[in-house]
Parts: sequence; structure tokens; C-alpha cells
Amino acid sequence: MRTTPNGRLLPGGAIQTSYELLIHDWVTDSGQPGDRYDPALAAQYRDATEGLQIDSTIMQSILDRLESQDPQFSHSLKNNPDGIDSILVQFPTYSGDSIGARQVQEELEALWQGDDHVLTATSDAIIGVTITDSITERQTESISVTIAVALGILAIFFWLTHRQPVLALVAVVPIVFVLIWVLGTMALLGIPYSLITSIITALSIGIGVDYTIHLIHRYREEFSRLRDPEQAAIRTLATTGSALLGSAMTTALGLGVLIASPLLASQQFGITAAITIAYSLIISILVVPPAMTVWGAFQNMRLRSTMQRMWDELDEAIDDIQERHERESSTS
Repeated sequence: MRTTPNGRLLPGGAIQTSYELLIHDWVTDSGQPGDRYDPALAAQYRDATEGLQIDSTIMQSILDRLESQDPQFSHSLKNNPDGIDSILVQFPTYSGDSIGARQVQEELEALWQGDDHVLTATSDAIIGVTITDSITERQTESISVTIAVALGILAIFFWLTHRQPVLALVAVVPIVFVLIWVLGTMALLGIPYSLITSIITALSIGIGVDYTIHLIHRYREEFSRLRDPEQAAIRTLATTGSALLGSAMTTALGLGVLIASPLLASQQFGITAAITIAYSLIISILVVPPAMTVWGAFQNMRLRSTMQRMWDELDEAIDDIQERHERESSTS
């Protein structure tokens, strides 16, 4: 199909294949070489169509005869006397890309006034778009599964190593914000959510979790040494934060080189990869240290509560010993 100035798509040529063209070839005498005009069939066709309504019995006889005489006829019409016939209408189109092919499919289906399930627009390009959309949809479903699995694995890991499964939330929840930011930026930049870009959004889970885990472990080391939640966060950002900044910059620049590629898909992949890495770093720095500061303050509160309980228990034990000693002294 060709695109008009107002954005509408036009056929790239006349209809090439349809059962109506084949019938017309058999019942019309064009006088051209190779004409398959059949006078008997033409007379029968006139009998079937001379009234206000087509004579279904005669028309069925014509279709049966054409199917036996012309093998091509069975490719353009699936004759079903007991139900709905399937008709092939074939014409050239000029879409040029997946977006154009999807637009062709949508416009053809919009032009159809009958039931949607009895019309199928298809071509090599449309089949390719359908397969890509199916893969992309499965990729999207796998993202939520990956997040859930990552949360479960990290919860088990932090419970076995530190008896702190809640740290898994600190490591994984920021990645959800990364995905939201990435998809929002793609929409603003007009980058479609395709098979290529869906891959990098899935990889953002691994990239982002890597940053958050580094910050969490560094914070725990600083906190165990300082026991000051705020100072531990400052030290974490000053050491591991600067290292992650350098790592993110080199990785983003390395993948960002694809922006200079002549292929549009590679350009979109490079842009998406660069912003994913940038957002992963920004979210990790903005979310993890404050969250760990709250965690550190809670740990100090638990420690003070434990120490207070131990002092209270010790005071009660001392009072019991003193009372028992006074009773023994008064008895003697």
C-alpha cells in the first residue's frame, strides 16, 4: 500500500486473485488469447444471477464445475455448501516496515463490517509482526516472573547469610521504578516496545539488582563498624557509590555507541540500554541509602530494646538476690 498525504494507506495495485475474477474469466468473452470463456458456463451463470437473488442451487453447480475444471479456483475459494465459504482476496501492498504492516492489518480489519473472526488479513510482513508481538508479549510476562523469582532468591540469600530477608525488598523494589521510568521515557521518545527493546528492559532487572546489592553490602559493612545509620550511608555513597558511577558510565557509553548505527533497531537498543543503566544507577543511589538508613535506625532501636530488656532482667535478678539475702540475715 502507498501512503497518501493525509496518512491513509492505498492499495499498491489492483486485486490479483479472487474467486470473482476467476468466474469473470470463465463467463466473459474478452476475445483475448488464452481466454477461458465457456459459453455453457456463461449461460448457467446468467440463469443463476438473473433474478433479484442469486439462485443458490445453480450457483453451487457452477462452483463445483469450476473447481473441477480450474485447480486455481480451490486456492481462492473454499466452497462449503453447509456453512460459510472462505474467500481469498490478494492484492499487492507497499508497507515497507513492521509499523506499516501493522497499520495495513488494522485498516483492513476496520474496513470489514462483518464478524471479526471470519476475516484474516495476512502476508509475510503481517505474519512477521504477529510473531514479533507474540514474542514481545511473552517477554513482558517473563519480566514480572523474573522480578518475583529474584525477590524470592534474594530473600532466601539474605536470610541464610544475615537473617535479614527484608533486605530483598530493598534490592528488588527499586528495579520496579527503573522499569516504569524506562518505559515512560521510551514512550516520550517514540521508541516502540518491540522485541529488541523488550530484551533490554528484561536485562534492566539484572543490571539494577547488581547495583542495589553492592550498595546494601557496603552499607552493612559501614554500619557494623560505625553503628551510625546516617554516617554509614554517607560512607557508602563516598566509596561504592563513586565506583558504581564509573562502572555505569563506561557500560552506558559502550552500549550507547549503537546510537550511531545505521540500523534503526540498533539505535533504539543503544538508547534504551543507556537510559536503563543511567536510571538503574540513579534509582539505586536515591532509594537504597535512605532505605538502608531506616533499616539501620531500626537495628539500633532493636539493639537498644534488647539491651534495655537485659538491664531490666539484670536489675530484677539483683533485687531478688538482695531480698533473699535480707531474708536470710533477718532469720539468722
